[in-house]
Amino acid sequence: MCVRIIGSALCCCLNLGVKVLCCIICSSLGILVIGALVIYFVFFHNKSAKTTKADETTAAVTTASVAVRAMAQQLYNHHLKQHLFGDDVDKEKDAEMTGLDD
Repeated sequence: MCVRIIGSALCCCLNLGVKVLCCIICSSLGILVIGALVIYFVFFHNKSAKTTKADETTAAVTTASVAVRAMAQQLYNHHLKQHLFGDDVDKEKDAEMTGLDD
């Protein structure tokens, strides 16, 4: 334990600095370990040619989400046109659906 006032303050600052440095080093190591695990499981784990039930489910969910996103975009575009142009949009949509253009 430091006895003098200046020595005591210096000792306290050094102790605090060492603690902060240890925390930063431990946090960095933890982040590196977690990042390495994520990279391993994403890129290297279970990369065989056979497909699993989870792969089929993932493909189905991806296909469904793409379809839902496209349908939502189409609905959004229709409502945006309706907001901007009013009732003319329904007539244009009917013409597009039947293939008749004026």
